[in-house]
Amino acid sequence: MMISKRKATAMILGLTMGVSGTAMAAPHDDADINARIAALEAQQQQLSKQLNALKKENAKLKRTEKVANSNKAAIKNLKDAQNRIQINGFGRVAWDNDNVNMYANRNDFRRTYLDIEGKYKVNDRWNMNFQAETVQRYAKYVTAAMNDPHKSPMYHPKDRDHQYDNEHGTIQRVWAEGSIGKVDLDIGRRWRGMGYNFAFFGNESDGVVADVKLPKSPLTAEAFYLTPTDRGYNFSVAGLGLKGRISPKLETRLAYGKLNVGKNEDLGVDYYGKENAPWDGLKNSIGSHAFLVGAMYNPIKNIFLLGDYVHTNRERKIADAEGGRKIAFDGRDTYAVQMNYRWPDLNSPGSFQLYTRYFNYPNNENDLVGIFGDKQDGAFHAGNRGWVFGFKYVPAKNIEWDTFYMKANATKLVWDGHRGEQYHHTMLRTRVDFHF
Repeated sequence: MMISKRKATAMILGLTMGVSGTAMAAPHDDADINARIAALEAQQQQLSKQLNALKKENAKLKRTEKVANSNKAAIKNLKDAQNRIQINGFGRVAWDNDNVNMYANRNDFRRTYLDIEGKYKVNDRWNMNFQAETVQRYAKYVTAAMNDPHKSPMYHPKDRDHQYDNEHGTIQRVWAEGSIGKVDLDIGRRWRGMGYNFAFFGNESDGVVADVKLPKSPLTAEAFYLTPTDRGYNFSVAGLGLKGRISPKLETRLAYGKLNVGKNEDLGVDYYGKENAPWDGLKNSIGSHAFLVGAMYNPIKNIFLLGDYVHTNRERKIADAEGGRKIAFDGRDTYAVQMNYRWPDLNSPGSFQLYTRYFNYPNNENDLVGIFGDKQDGAFHAGNRGWVFGFKYVPAKNIEWDTFYMKANATKLVWDGHRGEQYHHTMLRTRVDFHF
């Protein structure tokens, strides 16, 4: 059916006003109407093309957004995977001059050293940890020849196949950290220290430590069962403790430990002397019970006092020495007090610390301090009492320089013709740690 010119004119006028938004005068002839119809059809085709293009662009954007969301998920998963594994540690160059009498680790710290520690996140509650140490030994008295049992008794023949293990960077320690309910757990083999100067226990050990925060208290209760891993020793210590900050300026650590061997029983076997005297055991020279009272006090700005007191029920006795001398093994108390001025900050070049320590470690037949104290640092021995003066300095970010001088009165405890003699034990140590 044909559309009348009047109706056509009205339609054109309406479309034109809708498209242009401007009122137009009514057309007066057929040519003008046909021209406008052709223009509208052309414009409609153009709009249709633009609409199709916009639809395609919109679909492309949706695909791009989908890919972006997918990438975000992948990136998040990658970050989560990266966060599950953390590696840190430090490398060290060190030198020391130590006149300690007849110990196999004399000048042992004149060396390079690398410590790598890793933490693997298992879930929100548990981590697995490892530590690998590489010790490049090049100091006097620490050579491969010392592992020959025909030249020196310091090393057991069984050690010969493992004389370079400490240079290989093998993983020496593995432990788990996590929680069950409100109880935090530390299980496995690692270095552990009790006391602010490790006067109670400071050694590698197998075992478990359980901590739980006491309700409505700043203190944490602790239970532990630890077995030192040093060759020859075969005993464990179980105990309870409390630790925490009891005021803004004072924190404390208390512990009680009981060995699973008695005062007159052996701690193990004399591993390095067993070839010559297989009947010799390691006599218990620390007692069957021990108490720790430790504290850190900040009386004024930048001054910190750290102290440990350890009491044991060790057996008191007087032993024969050489040349008619006697050695008194009667010290039941170990104590160490340290004063720090400031603390070094690895993120703040120029930061520093000054420190001094007084310590008194009684004579012990097995070179033990407390129960098994301060074995990690290798600087402080049983039968030593004296002073340490030192400093720490951060010359650049993540680099720390530590130097100290020690002067102590000591007793020669080994059978070398001079057992029981007194001498002055001196040590100068300097080392630089590069943390990463």
